[in-house]
Amino acid sequence: MRIIRQVLALMREEKLYSAMYIAGTALAVAFVMLIAEVYYVKVADIAPEVHRSQTYYLDFLPLKSDTLRGANLTHEVFALFLQMKTPECMTAATASFFGEDSHIKLADGLHDHSVNLKLTEPGFFRLYDYHFTEGGPFTQDDFDNGRNVVVITEEIRDLIFGRGAKAVGRTVSINNYESRVCGVVETPSALMEESVADVWSPYSSNILHNEWGMTWRQAILDVTFSVPADRHEAFIREMKEVEARYNSVHTDQPVSMVSRHLQSHYSKVWESIGGVFNAWNKDLIWYVVPSILLLLLVPALNLSGMVASRMERRLPEMAVRKAFGAKRRTLLGQVVGENLVLTLFGGIIGLCLAWTALYAWRDWVFYVFSDNSKLYGAVPVIEGEMFFGPAIFAIALLACCVLNVLAATVPAWFSLRKPIVESMMLKK
Repeated sequence: MRIIRQVLALMREEKLYSAMYIAGTALAVAFVMLIAEVYYVKVADIAPEVHRSQTYYLDFLPLKSDTLRGANLTHEVFALFLQMKTPECMTAATASFFGEDSHIKLADGLHDHSVNLKLTEPGFFRLYDYHFTEGGPFTQDDFDNGRNVVVITEEIRDLIFGRGAKAVGRTVSINNYESRVCGVVETPSALMEESVADVWSPYSSNILHNEWGMTWRQAILDVTFSVPADRHEAFIREMKEVEARYNSVHTDQPVSMVSRHLQSHYSKVWESIGGVFNAWNKDLIWYVVPSILLLLLVPALNLSGMVASRMERRLPEMAVRKAFGAKRRTLLGQVVGENLVLTLFGGIIGLCLAWTALYAWRDWVFYVFSDNSKLYGAVPVIEGEMFFGPAIFAIALLACCVLNVLAATVPAWFSLRKPIVESMMLKK
């Protein structure tokens, strides 16, 4: 409390210095937090993608043969994965290009509306935590019998049936094929790249066969696993066993399932932003920390100049206190503490600025820092948990502390090293 009172007195006495210090800190922290928020949204466990920290993806099977270039994942391979014991849950969905040009018939029966259709299986709704406002997901029985059932978002429900209308049990026309609505979910944010869609349907339904001319067993799938951290090694071993079983049958086209195409969520994110990482947590930290330090270095140099100038004016005061027995570390702690309080004030303002900018310009901020084409021209839904994660506050606090150490500690340390007599001579 004593330091806070001193800082408040300082702010009243040196309004320009305090305002410039807080403003410089706020802008620096706002920029750091804007970047941190964007990537936090991409990697944090945020609904419906609540298992990101333990998610692995397999969307391609590289062939071991030198003469063949690749292989597609089909339901035959997914059936082998379903026998695995180590994943907590898993799912398969058709590759994204299957649903890109899908459309749903509007209520007038004449016009169509473009939708993102995801063809998947019942495990999808166990892996991804959607909030159902009506009905529920399609069942294993629906999948096994190839029923034309769909889960739709509230946005699509309101568009087709009217705002707040009951949709479960009614039919919709997807790509000119009638399907029964079995559930309605809250509209997910387009920022949830792996799970977002407007409509979900079993890939065993007639939509796949009639629209793309293939049986559901021929569909090209992406497979996603949720594996707790303590089962990672066992998971890799079991994947190799599945690979061996597959290759023992397909001797002419053996595949390598555990090579570079099996990747964690973290590695997929970093690859998507242009880096090539085997991104476990330690890699993620070593990527983020240098970036934050670099972003904070330039404003810290500017602020350190202001601190050094102010310390020169306070040297006679510090000399008198040292003459009466005050230790150098006590005086240094006071200076650093005062600047830390100012830095925290600026950090809070900077964090609020980052939140404001992120929400107000979310239609292009996330697009600029992401390769997600679905965000082009779209205004993504922003949920509260995207802003208020513990990691975000930890990064903000760390940014403030680092900025304070770089800006205040170094000039204060060198100023306080001057002899008492020399410091007293500066008083006029």
